[in-house]
Amino acid sequence: MSQLIEMEKQANGKTWAMARARWGRRSAKIGTAIVAGMAAGTAAAVDHTQAINDAFADGTGNVTAAVLGVIALVAIVTGLGMIVSILRR
Repeated sequence: MSQLIEMEKQANGKTWAMARARWGRRSAKIGTAIVAGMAAGTAAAVDHTQAINDAFADGTGNVTAAVLGVIALVAIVTGLGMIVSILRR
């Protein structure tokens, strides 16, 4: 195979194939580290969709209860006001 590829000598006597092989191994290690880091980051990113949906439902329920409470309070105050005004006549 070395006869098929013409290798150009560098100033320090090493061939380009040696340099490519050395950098290829380093880039493979760096690539493996990056992929492993991304996999760890993905594993750490837990899906909180259900918790968010539950919190949204709880919040909606609380707002609905508050609005109904205010409407009921206004209805009671209005009703009492009408009763008092009728009794004054």
